[in-house]
Formats: sequence, C-alpha cells, structure tokens
Amino acid sequence: MPKHYSYRVDHDLGFAPHTEGKLCTVCGCKDTTIEKWAEVGSWVIGIGGNNTGKPNTLLYAMKVESKPAYGDFQQTHPDHAAYLEGHGISPDAPVLVSRNFYYFGDNAKPLPPELVHIIQPTQGCKKVSDGDVVLLCGLVLSHYAAGIHGKPNNETQKAACSTVC
Repeated sequence: MPKHYSYRVDHDLGFAPHTEGKLCTVCGCKDTTIEKWAEVGSWVIGIGGNNTGKPNTLLYAMKVESKPAYGDFQQTHPDHAAYLEGHGISPDAPVLVSRNFYYFGDNAKPLPPELVHIIQPTQGCKKVSDGDVVLLCGLVLSHYAAGIHGKPNNETQKAACSTVC
C-alpha cells in the first residue's frame, strides 16, 4: 500500500510543485523525503508555510501516477522538463508526476477542522492516513475539477529568490 505525505511549502514559486497544462510535477525540492519515499498511488499534500502568505492552507494535492528518473523524464517529456534545467538535478533524481492534481496556489483553500491534524508544523513531512486522504477528497477536492485553480502565490518573488523550492 502506498503511503501518503503532507509537508509545508516554504514558498510557492511554480517550481515545486510545477504545473503545466495537465501535468503536475515535483522534483528538486524534497529530494531526501517525499520525492524519495512517495510511490505510484501516494498522495502528496502541500500545505502553505508562513513564507507563502497562505499559512496552514491547502496549496496543492497530487496523486502520484509515475515516478521516472529525471533523465528519463527529460527524454519522454522534454517540454515539461525544461523548467528543471540549470538547477543541478541529478539524472537519476525521481520526478513525481501526476495528471490527477489540484493546484490552488494564490487561491489556497482552508482545511476543514477534521483535517487540521495533517498540517506539518515545521519543515519536513508527515505521513497521512488513507482515511485522511478520503476526507480530503470528500470535503475539499470533490468540489473542484482536477487541474490548476490558481497561480503561484510567490511568483513575483521568483527573480529575487536564491533557492528553488
């Protein structure tokens, strides 16, 4: 059974997660935790951190559909991989890929009281139960079509930011 994870998004620049068209990817940000541990079928839930201006809200959720190595992702999806170029990503780094995602960004959604316990209070990530994913889907995500429902919240800071995620 795949495990599910939530983590605090330090800033929302459009890098991790990266949404383009009908594809959401995460690579180069949580490479020692979620990118390493998530597998096909895992849900990854990004909660706004203080630097996003949307603390403790749902920035995005994605169900991992594939997890190719970056080198393979570049070959099969060169247009979608272009944003990762120049960031020192190893060719064998995993890329979490989903077409079943909900990205809210600057339209981040509050979590209902039944789900506030999934908020990771500090850096790092925490495991989320299957029941929590069912609640998230039923109480929040079911009200939206999968896809993009906002733009990166900190996009205007992108040029000034020295880190990528």
